[in-house]
Amino acid sequence: MKKYQNTYCNPLPLPNYPIGRRCREYEMEDFRETADPTVIYEGGKWYMYPSCGMAYYSEDFVSWKHHKIEPFDDIGYAPTVVKHKNKFYLTACSADLWVSDSPLGPFSSLGAFTGVDGKIYRVDDPMIFSDDDSRLYLYWGCGGEGIFGVELASDEPTHFISEPKLLFSYNPDHVWERVGDWNEDASHSWIEGAYMLKRNGTYYLTYCGPGTEWVTYAMGAYTAKSPLGPFTYMESSPFIKKTAGLVKGPGHGCVVEGPENTLWAFYTCVLCYSYKLERRIGMDPLGIDEHGNLYVKHVTETPQFAPGTVAHPEEGNDAGLLPLTFHHETEASSCLPGRNPLYAVDESMLSWWQPAPGDKNPWIRVKLTETGSDISAVRLIWRDVGLDIRNGILPGAFQYTLEARSLDGEWFPVLDRSDSREDYVIDYQTFETVTASEIRLRITGSPAGIEPGLICLTVFGQWHQE
Repeated sequence: MKKYQNTYCNPLPLPNYPIGRRCREYEMEDFRETADPTVIYEGGKWYMYPSCGMAYYSEDFVSWKHHKIEPFDDIGYAPTVVKHKNKFYLTACSADLWVSDSPLGPFSSLGAFTGVDGKIYRVDDPMIFSDDDSRLYLYWGCGGEGIFGVELASDEPTHFISEPKLLFSYNPDHVWERVGDWNEDASHSWIEGAYMLKRNGTYYLTYCGPGTEWVTYAMGAYTAKSPLGPFTYMESSPFIKKTAGLVKGPGHGCVVEGPENTLWAFYTCVLCYSYKLERRIGMDPLGIDEHGNLYVKHVTETPQFAPGTVAHPEEGNDAGLLPLTFHHETEASSCLPGRNPLYAVDESMLSWWQPAPGDKNPWIRVKLTETGSDISAVRLIWRDVGLDIRNGILPGAFQYTLEARSLDGEWFPVLDRSDSREDYVIDYQTFETVTASEIRLRITGSPAGIEPGLICLTVFGQWHQE
C-alpha cells in the first residue's frame, strides 16, 4: 500500500466537474463550476449534493463517484437533502420539493412550498432540517435581507405551519460580512447559505457572506436553544476563513458527521476567473471548543489524512507532506505568449501555463530542493482552454506521465496516466515515495478541441535526508 494512499487534498478532485449553469443559460465563455455542497451520511456512504453536478458519493471521503440524479440541476443552485421519516427530501433555489426512498433517487415532485395563507414560496439557498423529535424546519436566505426560518408540517413538508420568521440579517459591525476582498464596503452584504447543525442541545445556524466572488467569503454562525431562536451571534465568527493561496474564500457549505463521531466542514472555494460563479469545493475537520464555539483549525491545501485515520482530526490531520514546487525554477517545451511555465507553480488559480500551438509533445520541468526530495503525491489543476459546449467541444480526460530525476541525473517514471479516461479537472494522485532532484510532467493527451492549460502543478513530499 502506498504510504499516503489514504489522503485527500483540496480542492477536492471530483470526477466530471460540470459546466457552469450560467454557460447554459447565457451567451458567455464556458467554464466548469460546482459549489454550495450539502453532504449526508447514510448506510456507510457519504452523499454530496453540490450545485450544478448532483450527486457524488463516497465510502472513504477520498474517492468520489459521480451520479447524475433526476431532476439533476434543473431545479437550481444550492441543493439541500435531508432524511426525514425514512424518506429523502430534496430542494434547491426556487425549486419544488422532491422526495425519494433513496439518497440517489429517483425523486418525484411534491410541488412548491405553500404558506399558511396558501401563498406559493420560491425560496433561495434553502436548507431543510429534521430535528430529533421529528419536527421539520426550512431555512433560507440569499441577499441583503438575512436568513429566514419556518416550521414545516412533518407529514406534509411542502406546507408551512407558521409565518416565516427573520432570524438574523446583515450586521455591518461584523466586519467579515462587509463586501470586498478587504471587507472595505460596509454599505451592504450578501448573506446566504444557511445550514443547521444540532450538537449537545445547541442549534448552530451557520451562514456565509459577503459574497461568493470575494476572497473574504467565509462562514459564521448564530446559536440558539430552539430551532427558530432567538439566535445569538457566535462571537468567534467566522469559524472558517482563508483569504490567500489556492484554496480561499471558504463559504457556503455544510457540516457532516464522519467516522468516530467526528465533524467535517464542506465549503465552496473561490476561483472566479471567467465568472464570479466559477468555484470549487473543499473540506476540513471541524471542532467545537470548550465554550461551545465551532472552529476549523486549518483550511488546507496540502495532503490530509482521510476521516477515520486520525483519532482527533479537529486538532489537525495533516499528512506531513509539503508542497515542493511553488515558485521553484521551471522550464517548458514551449509556452503561449503570456502563459509562462512559472504560472503553473505560482500558487494562483487565476493564471496557467499553456504550451504553444503546434507543440506535439508538451512538457514542463520543475526543480526541487538542492539536495533532493522524497516525493509522494501530485496535484494537477487543469484549465480546459477552448471549452465550447454549443459547438461540441466538451470536457474530458487529460492524459499525462510524471517523471522524476534521480540524484544521479537519470530520469525514471513515477506515475503513468497516459491511458486515463477519467475527467478530472482537478487531479490528486499518490504514488510510492521516491527521491528526486527534479520532476517533469509530459502531457500526452487532452479532450478533442481543448488546449491544455495547467493552473497548478504541485508535487508533495519532504526534504530528503540521508
